[in-house]
Amino acid sequence: VKFATLISMYWPLILIAIGINQLFSKGHSSSGAIILILIGVFFQLRNLDLLPGDIGNYFWPVLLIIVGIMILLGSSKQDGIYKYKDNTIDHFVVFSGLENKCVSKDFRGGSATVAFGGIDLDFREAELSKEGAFLELTAVFGGIEVRVPEHWKVVVKGVPIFGVWENKAKTSVADVENQPVLNIKCLVMFGGIDIINN
Repeated sequence: VKFATLISMYWPLILIAIGINQLFSKGHSSSGAIILILIGVFFQLRNLDLLPGDIGNYFWPVLLIIVGIMILLGSSKQDGIYKYKDNTIDHFVVFSGLENKCVSKDFRGGSATVAFGGIDLDFREAELSKEGAFLELTAVFGGIEVRVPEHWKVVVKGVPIFGVWENKAKTSVADVENQPVLNIKCLVMFGGIDIINN
């Protein structure tokens, strides 16, 4: 019972921790991370009864105004696109956005998960490992866009739950059978995943 009480009291710390992690991670939108931290701080202070009872009437409108200003200023785009040189990826995005350009010459795969946000992965300057690669994508109330070069062979499987995934990538290589394969496994809930060439 005590453990359940602690969880119900301090669960907003999870949002704060995720926000801080995204704030100091390359490629993430700092504006989205700040919003996540603010939401976590609000719920934590409310759980500890450190806020006036009517503060919620002002917090959410002010937060929406801040989000609107960030969108107008295009703050998420000002962070730039991080060039990712590692051979694997591991992204987890909540209430935020991420744009990464992978330039690995021996890409082996990894995972990317987004909830209430968006991820844009660009592999057009990367090369697959000779053994191929496996990429696991999860989108919940969000979207993932994957850009691949035309000489890659891409095989996609997945489960859409009130969502959709589409493989629009076309290969320009004649000898497809002997090419390394990028295998993608998708799980989509109330969102979308697109695999394209440009």
